[in-house]
Amino acid sequence: MSRILLLVAVSIVVSSQKEVVIKNEKCRTCNFLVNTFDEGLKKTARHHFAGGDTAWEEKNLGKYKTSETRLIEVLEGVCKKSSLPNIDKFTGITELEFKCASQLEKHEETIEEYYYNQQQNNMSIWLCVEQLKLCCPGGHFGKNCEKCPGLNEGADACFGKGACHGDGSREGSGKCKCEAGYTGNLCRHCDNEYFEESKTEKGVVCKQCHEGCLGICSSEGPKGCSKCKNGWAMVEGEGCQDVNECSNQSACTKEHEVCVNTIGSYRCDCEEGYKKDDEGKCQLDVEAHPDRPFMPIAQQLKIISFSSLIIIITFVVWHGSPVLYVLTGIAIVALILVDLYVNPDTIPDEAKRFLGLY
Repeated sequence: MSRILLLVAVSIVVSSQKEVVIKNEKCRTCNFLVNTFDEGLKKTARHHFAGGDTAWEEKNLGKYKTSETRLIEVLEGVCKKSSLPNIDKFTGITELEFKCASQLEKHEETIEEYYYNQQQNNMSIWLCVEQLKLCCPGGHFGKNCEKCPGLNEGADACFGKGACHGDGSREGSGKCKCEAGYTGNLCRHCDNEYFEESKTEKGVVCKQCHEGCLGICSSEGPKGCSKCKNGWAMVEGEGCQDVNECSNQSACTKEHEVCVNTIGSYRCDCEEGYKKDDEGKCQLDVEAHPDRPFMPIAQQLKIISFSSLIIIITFVVWHGSPVLYVLTGIAIVALILVDLYVNPDTIPDEAKRFLGLY
């Protein structure tokens, strides 16, 4: 059997990286061994001897369930990541495989004892907790598997509102790390900005105060606040209410700025078509893409102008007045000159945006 275990260990690739000390590593390694061993037992549960007469083989060669043949098949997958369908919880898997193989070889006789005589027991508890003393039951910690805070009071570890340091391992201090909203050595008090919704001997339920509350509160909603945060004001009968800073004319006074009220505060944005430069000033955004009409305004004006001119010419021709002939000629020449000689680059940016040239 030693040769079999040695082959298992040799088949595992050893990581060349420097070993990283992981909290509760021995227990974690033992659980990895148990997981891969259990997986092997599941895969071989319906197997039998390779001969043709299974009934005779089991009668004369022993039950396959606890046979050496099956043990060899199980050990082929022990301490190998490929044996587990879900290995997400096992990080640093290559080093873990190597350490698992070392643990397997070191405790060969104990593991065989489990296989031949103790399969009715939970392997993790029997092997890792009771025999090898590498782990503790849930809710216990440290070298002697002491109870986590809360268990002596008949409640869950850390009263169900925190994590016991070293829980399940032979390491740790047993100190409670409380969830958000809870505080105290046993996590049975409400933290700042939380209030006590209910409390029993088994623990406390805390809920968060309204976002406008400063410090403590007595109940949910704005009425439960004792004091209000900056940007909130206490209103009689309503509790903490958001202050509209934009109603103050001193907010956002820079050129082309607009005030935008937010919950508990405000911000200064730029008007449409403007954006802030490196100095925080709102400057014309020449890269903006404003909504444009179907046809640019400048082109629309040209069409309207020339259409009006055609109507005028028709009217002049119809009446035959010399004065109207002269005025019409002047209008035509003016339109032609404007179209030919006005340089768009000389038009101010504001005018260009208005005329649709951007």
